[in-house]
Amino acid sequence: MTFRPSANRVLPSTRSSLFHAALMSAVMATAPAATLATAASPPTDTNQAQLFGVRPMHEGQTTLPGGHFSFDLVPGQSISDGVVVENFSNHSLDFHIYGADLLSASGGGFAPAQAGATMHEAGAWISMSTPKVSIPAHGQFTDEFTLTLPTTVSPGEHRGTVVAAATVGLSPGGSNIEARTALITVITVPGALKPSASLSALTRSAAGPQHLGFEIVLSNTGNLLLTYVGAVQIYDGAGRKVASLPLTPADSYVVPAGHMTLAALWKDPIPRSGNYSAQATVTILAKETPVTTLTSGSLALSFSSWPLFQLSLGIALGTLFLLTATWAVARRVRRRRRSRGRATRDAERGAALGS
Repeated sequence: MTFRPSANRVLPSTRSSLFHAALMSAVMATAPAATLATAASPPTDTNQAQLFGVRPMHEGQTTLPGGHFSFDLVPGQSISDGVVVENFSNHSLDFHIYGADLLSASGGGFAPAQAGATMHEAGAWISMSTPKVSIPAHGQFTDEFTLTLPTTVSPGEHRGTVVAAATVGLSPGGSNIEARTALITVITVPGALKPSASLSALTRSAAGPQHLGFEIVLSNTGNLLLTYVGAVQIYDGAGRKVASLPLTPADSYVVPAGHMTLAALWKDPIPRSGNYSAQATVTILAKETPVTTLTSGSLALSFSSWPLFQLSLGIALGTLFLLTATWAVARRVRRRRRSRGRATRDAERGAALGS
């Protein structure tokens, strides 16, 4: 993932950009602990664009990776921990603190489920002591939570988040602007670890009149977090590789039971004619170790010299039109000559009878 911020603070903007600004540091499970240790400290300057932050309650006292939570639990087991939410602003903020499932974002990276969504994984196992709280300006609040696993839960990694959300203003249209920041919670259940994935069929996508786009969906069918690297290979009619197109977004994550739509773009001019084929290959990795390489079915690509065909068709139709017009004119002329000939013969016949 490419999120590399220096502080877990929220910047004011629209709802969507606020959300991503808040998550830039929250989703960095591999960020140095020292960086996130200062994430929720009050800003040293007076820049009040930094509204609030969140950190683990026992930060510095446990082996939490990167300032996030990591628990090894068996089905039915419970554990308690907590978060500290700090208000850096000059006014009181009303917070909603809750557990949420961690989802794969469409553009890459992670995203916590919305508060009103039905939680199916770790988000449903987290119970906050004080879900709603008002924190005064420059104040902080420690909120404990209990994480309880169901008695029946699959082995492997289960990921969720503890989210702190607050309404920080109004948009020009009068809608509330909500900011969110989160800490990842990784729960590992002992048992067989099965890193696996599948690919959908490779399809063409719209990419403008001069280029050709491709799409394919990567699904995590195992019980471990996956990363990947992949490309779409283009072959000509003789089976020679003519292009290798990287799949994007690159270096992202797919959570168990998650899906990621990958895209590739053939930037070279589309061939004028000929038969080609495209095929996607995706190597999946678990814990930075390659697991397997998936290969899609072959997608046939057929191109024709359509402009030349249009020109030839136009010439042929024009010639046919001229021939038809010439034939029609000639036929009309012949009919007139015949009519004049009959009129002349009738006149001569009449003159002969009269004499």
